[in-house]
Amino acid sequence: MTRYMLDHIKPGNSASGSQEPDMQYLTKPRGRGYSLRMATPNALVGTENPWTGKPFGNEIKLGLHTKRHAEAVRMRDVRLGQIRQLEADALANKGKKSIGKIIDLSPESAAEWRRAMDEAEDPSAIDHVLTNELERADEAGRGEEAEAFGKMVFKGAVPLEAALETYLEERKEGNPFGYDPLAVTTALNVRASVKHLMAFLGSETPTLNDVTPDKVFEFRMEYLPLVAKVKAQTVAKHMTLLRGMWAWAISDKKFLKTKNGKPVRNPWIVEERGTPKRKAAKRPPEETRTAFTAEEVTKLLQGFPAWGSRQGDLLRLALASGCRIDEVGALKLQHVKQDGSGFMIAKGKTASARRYVPLVEEAQRLLAYRVELATRKEEGKPREERRLFPEWPLKPSTQKVNAASQWFTRYRRQVLGSASDGRLVLHSFRHTWGTLARRAGVPEDRRYELGGWVGKQDAASVYEHGLLEAQLQEVQRDVWAEFRANGYLEAF
Repeated sequence: MTRYMLDHIKPGNSASGSQEPDMQYLTKPRGRGYSLRMATPNALVGTENPWTGKPFGNEIKLGLHTKRHAEAVRMRDVRLGQIRQLEADALANKGKKSIGKIIDLSPESAAEWRRAMDEAEDPSAIDHVLTNELERADEAGRGEEAEAFGKMVFKGAVPLEAALETYLEERKEGNPFGYDPLAVTTALNVRASVKHLMAFLGSETPTLNDVTPDKVFEFRMEYLPLVAKVKAQTVAKHMTLLRGMWAWAISDKKFLKTKNGKPVRNPWIVEERGTPKRKAAKRPPEETRTAFTAEEVTKLLQGFPAWGSRQGDLLRLALASGCRIDEVGALKLQHVKQDGSGFMIAKGKTASARRYVPLVEEAQRLLAYRVELATRKEEGKPREERRLFPEWPLKPSTQKVNAASQWFTRYRRQVLGSASDGRLVLHSFRHTWGTLARRAGVPEDRRYELGGWVGKQDAASVYEHGLLEAQLQEVQRDVWAEFRANGYLEAF
């Protein structure tokens, strides 16, 4: 077919030498959306136009229902592809050699075919054309793909993998929909849940429509616990994550409807019936996580008496700041004051985690020393990539210092013995700071602000915007004095 092309940019340049926007076969009256306008291929003149139900004339005009140029170009190319298929069929019916190839079986193509059917005055005409094309794809050995494509077009079945990528994209930080963003680890967990589900469903291209209440029951009661060997608590976690994704697909995207056009019931909402399930056991008192004693802190810090080691510096700053270990271990130098007087947590577990954390006395001097040390180590790297603890690797997928927790478990057992298992972990330094802050008489709201915890909310909360740096520093001085008075700084 030589009467039209699918180029996205005109071959010519503007007077300024820059490429002009692609307007081939596109028109846009002032104040209205784009339309496709082109000469009708000879083979189609007089045949039925599936969008109008009338014979094709000498010119084809189709509204593209968008005012955005990029979207219009994409829609134009889809319509041209469909017209090309119509021309191929017309030539074949006249006994000529078909110039058409197998239809594009991608999910994007399916979405556009479905939209074309919704817009057509006589959808049965497009139905007939598409059915012929799917039969050709089947004859070419692509029957399974053709079947999945047909489900997408005729039933609106969205491929599970495509739905997952769209869901995660729309739940990113700063998304334009106002959706609550998913944490990096939560997004990874959703991927893991869908991976299990796709393995269970088995087909090459499973869709959202393939997931029925019966399938969910089998997935929950048989596949996860017996085949995938997943623990009961993790099964519940998978159910929660998939329930959230399906809620988005049903309510926000309208992907899943009944024959009457009503939203389907979320199959992941499960009513617990039958034999009661054993509840997760509470930790026994001897395994409840607690704060470190002064003696335990001293023993741990004595293993690294000099400043400058990645282990000793991390433990000391975790104790002095009350921060989560990942907050300290992932700190960028650009967020740390050179004099060691404090640092900013730019991103954290919750909105409250984003905060300024001051340090005082020996802790301030240690931080300044660590800044100088890290600056030398990170020399040559871009400023935004320089870290306070480059010696601790970050896990790429979560940006957490997982290696620190693994190391500390071994080190704690070596120094404090296995009797500390379950009771003391690296996070216990944060428990210790919180405990000493309370004993120092620091008001609850100030402890919460400095520690990055979510505090109590009331009508006045929206009008309050935090303490000044000098006020936070005074709070930290009170906590530091409590540490000193109780013997926690003997080996600092």
